[in-house]
Amino acid sequence: MSTIMIQSTLIENLVQFAITDGNEVVEVSEGWAKVKQVVHMRRPLSPAVQDLATSQGLRHWSVEPTPHNKAEEGFTDDLDKVSVTFPCR
Repeated sequence: MSTIMIQSTLIENLVQFAITDGNEVVEVSEGWAKVKQVVHMRRPLSPAVQDLATSQGLRHWSVEPTPHNKAEEGFTDDLDKVSVTFPCR
């Protein structure tokens, strides 16, 4: 992950905190319609990471599972148009 630049300071800080909390980045994807970049995390969102994201004013969202995708939740920095996503438990 060290070669990939996350295009939002708020999301970068949240991702780094999640890593120290025991999570890890699976991939960073770009080219989405509503956001420039999405950081995909391996493990579900922890309460500590959720508290940090909420305190930073990031917008929380969640998606129900579909036949092709698992349920996930995450946060978006609407100013920089960057998101981080976590699989749901």
